Amino acid sequence: MWTLRQRVNALFDHDLPSNLGARLISGFVGLLIVVNVFSVVLESVESLRERHFETFWWIEQVSTAVFTVEYLLRVWSAPDRVSAKFRAPFAGRLRYVTQPFALVDLIAILPAILGMLGADDLRVLRLLRLLRMLKLTRHSTAFTMVWQVFREEAQSIGAVLFILVITLIMSGSIMYMLESEAQPDVFTSIPAAIWWALVTLTTVGYGDMVPVTVAGKVFGGFVAIVGVCTLALFSGLLTVSFMDQLRLRREQYRSLLRAGMATGQMQSRDAEAMEQLGTDMGVPRREAEAIVDQALAGGPCPHCGQTMPHSAEAAK
Repeated sequence: MWTLRQRVNALFDHDLPSNLGARLISGFVGLLIVVNVFSVVLESVESLRERHFETFWWIEQVSTAVFTVEYLLRVWSAPDRVSAKFRAPFAGRLRYVTQPFALVDLIAILPAILGMLGADDLRVLRLLRLLRMLKLTRHSTAFTMVWQVFREEAQSIGAVLFILVITLIMSGSIMYMLESEAQPDVFTSIPAAIWWALVTLTTVGYGDMVPVTVAGKVFGGFVAIVGVCTLALFSGLLTVSFMDQLRLRREQYRSLLRAGMATGQMQSRDAEAMEQLGTDMGVPRREAEAIVDQALAGGPCPHCGQTMPHSAEAAK
């Protein structure tokens, strides 16, 4: 028999199997975040703010109340999470509130806390309210996969960024040496030239700093080519890692499905639950449905071609 705290945790712990209550809460909070962000954006228009002040005020109050209750419930139920590192009643909760997602939840209610403390800088409060968009990362499988990609490829990404920083400094220094005499008011220092290198390497090219000497133009073209290659390397690294994560989740999903079918307890009424599990793991809905259908029929997996074990209960 589950305790109240365990039932609450089942609504918020994404490491547990998804249930209807968790999906409804996730959808409601996600919708509230979108409404809140649109409210902050529209509120910056003075005419709209004066005309619909009360509406914007109520949206902010309701959003803050919901986000505060959600945050407190997550912290209260943290010891019942699947992860064992949160088991201790006090230390576990303290460890939970320092997690990235918990910090994002805290940021969502920070504007109200600052308001109660007397903060009146609307620009800062508006920025903090816009940061509530980060809460959407908790409710999106795609964002979770992207975060996993950054964690898994942290060393590779760090190496690329290190190369980019070295290239920026060297390019800025060389361009300063080539252009400072011809344009002393434009390339005033190496940091100013590094700004030119940054917008050139990222292929933005604002045009506020342009080389005029022959040597500067030749070197500028070289830097632009290096920038294209660097961005291609970085995007390729992320793309390959993202596809590897998706492939890994598909394999994990097929393994779970095979294990369920091998026990002989998988029935056709469990198909919807298995499809939802696939969606929660990041497997496309149609592919999850196809894998489950083939598994129930004992046919080949539509993704890898291997034969799925047939359960005697599947026909029931």
